[in-house]
Amino acid sequence: MRQSKHPLVERDLIGIVEHIVETTQGDFDAAARRLDEVDDLIRDIAANPASGMRLAGPLEGWLVRHGGRGHRLTIVFRADLQRDVLQIALVAFGGQDWVSLGAERKGSEF
Repeated sequence: MRQSKHPLVERDLIGIVEHIVETTQGDFDAAARRLDEVDDLIRDIAANPASGMRLAGPLEGWLVRHGGRGHRLTIVFRADLQRDVLQIALVAFGGQDWVSLGAERKGSEF
């Protein structure tokens, strides 16, 4: 399944790395492990793209999955099975307000 990521997903990932490096006093290995967890979660989603909590309200039509160590990672996505495309709207970490982020990105084309 091909992936299509919102342009701001890259910023999400950079923010996760910066946060981890800052809170761990420079542990880049810890940040790399979290990025590996993001990749693993995306692979899991791609393997079963209909699995996830269906969202309502401003994020209707999207799904969310939590994963990684402590289930601290959040990915909001939807799958276009006819086109075989997994659209990833955002990647959040920890206590980020992913609902608001997702609502801002929902109408964007990517």
